[in-house]
Amino acid sequence: MLLNILKRIASLSILPKLVLTFLVTLTPLYIISWKMNETGSSHVQKEITDSLVSRTSLYMNMLEFDIDSAIRQLQEYVNDDDLLKLSSSSEVMSEIEKMQAQLRLKSRLDALQKSSKFVNNAIAFIPAMNRTVSANANVIGNFDEAQFVALSKSTNRFESPFLLWKDRLFISIPYPDPAISSRRSPVFLLAIEISRPELSKVLQEFTNEGGHTALVGNKQPFLITGGSDAVDEELIHDFQHEEATSEEGKLQSVEWKDQSYLVVSNHSSRLDMTLLMYVPANKVNASLQVYRFWFYVLSAMSVFLVLLFSYSIYLIIHQPLKRLVRSFRRIEQGQFNLEVHYPLQDEFGYLYGQFNGMVKQLDVLVHEVYEQQYLARLAELRHLQSQINPHFLYNSYFILYRMAQQRDHDNVIYFTKHLGEYFQYITRDGSDEVPLASEIHHARTYAEIQSIRFSERIMVEFEEVPEELRAFPVPRLIVQPIIENAYNHGLEHKRRNGLITVEFSTKPGAIEISITDNGENMDEEKLRELQLSLLDKAQPTEHTGLLNVHRRIIIKYGGGGLTLSLGEERGLKVTMTIPREEGTKDEPLIDCG
Repeated sequence: MLLNILKRIASLSILPKLVLTFLVTLTPLYIISWKMNETGSSHVQKEITDSLVSRTSLYMNMLEFDIDSAIRQLQEYVNDDDLLKLSSSSEVMSEIEKMQAQLRLKSRLDALQKSSKFVNNAIAFIPAMNRTVSANANVIGNFDEAQFVALSKSTNRFESPFLLWKDRLFISIPYPDPAISSRRSPVFLLAIEISRPELSKVLQEFTNEGGHTALVGNKQPFLITGGSDAVDEELIHDFQHEEATSEEGKLQSVEWKDQSYLVVSNHSSRLDMTLLMYVPANKVNASLQVYRFWFYVLSAMSVFLVLLFSYSIYLIIHQPLKRLVRSFRRIEQGQFNLEVHYPLQDEFGYLYGQFNGMVKQLDVLVHEVYEQQYLARLAELRHLQSQINPHFLYNSYFILYRMAQQRDHDNVIYFTKHLGEYFQYITRDGSDEVPLASEIHHARTYAEIQSIRFSERIMVEFEEVPEELRAFPVPRLIVQPIIENAYNHGLEHKRRNGLITVEFSTKPGAIEISITDNGENMDEEKLRELQLSLLDKAQPTEHTGLLNVHRRIIIKYGGGGLTLSLGEERGLKVTMTIPREEGTKDEPLIDCG
């Protein structure tokens, strides 16, 4: 495989070879530059990753500290004296005592609410009084049974402290805890509501331009986001899926809505939530894109310089060589009357001078060899033509002898007339070319003589020669041998209804004469062997007439010849192609026979 590729490259012209050579030379330098660019990019990406990881870790630690501080203060309020009195002995307290206790409790809840910016509200639920004390309310509110039940669920405040109710986030402490005393209902409930706007505001401060930051609850499905615009929950779910299958703290890439995002996550086991920080990749990689841009410019400029330098060498070296190659091709086509000029006196000037001298010497030698070959071909043509004469003599005298014995004087007269015309045509010493009409007349004469021999067994049908082809010059004795071959080999065993047809047609640059018989003894294998015999000059064949005509046409015109195919009823169809010059009018030949 590699050897074939090398051979193909070696067979290319000079310009592609020059381009490939320079490209192969520059490839190591290009690889080194690419490696340097990739190494720099990886370092920049590592710095970006470390920055995002440290920022998410810082924010998560801050959030854990504030929330943990609020939880611890909330736990201290479980032992508040006023809350214990109101929840256990409110029925023995006077209204003034109840009011004073509730106001003191509200004051402490206000302090709890103000202790952290993430606490939106601090609430105490007292079922025995059917009252709710809230830091955000100016008056003591009525008891909300649905909210009380929702927030009475037991939670692990050190692993998963949050409860979600009506898309609001709470941390609650029921007393007693249902997990410890499942049969008793809580006598009071303390809860703080986490401020989602404040969380979102802080997330906004930690967000890069064009990016987003999100807090995602695990057991409690809440989502708090911060960024330049609204975030789609579908994007968050995609990020969560990617984050679940990768290591924490690693920079990941997520494709969403034809845009690439880089995301880093930080999970808090203390708060059971995950911080996702993500920015568009094009924002993060803006500096990297500058390096890549100039790297691509360098690559394109290198290729351009390679092509420019290769083309310059191509003009200096290849153009003179190309002119020499064209001149050699013209010599291959037989054009020896040419001379090429080169204006400079360098190495190509010497080559051009030697080439012109070689062409002149070749012109002299070719003319000498051509004359010798012409005389040799003319002698072979005479020899081939003389071989036709004996083919018809063997049976003619036997037919004439039989008719004389039978005293069939009419047929003797008819037969000898046609026989005389036949031998007069083949023995004349005139031109080697005759009009096509004369050649067909001779073939008709031969068919008339054969009709006496074969009686009514074999018929020969001649199509009328087209008027424009009647004077077309053709070699003498090219149609009659084909008809004779059909009689001797195609129809010799045909007992009846034998038929030979002769048709004419024209095509660009040639005329065609088709002779077809219905001998019924031809098949593909025989046809292939017969066609091969026409191409083998040294192979003797019983179809001497076909080979004779085929070689004569090839010798005279340098092309054309016979083409064999299957005719009707498994007979043989011989198509004779005689080259004809386009755009020239056929000069009429005078047949002096």
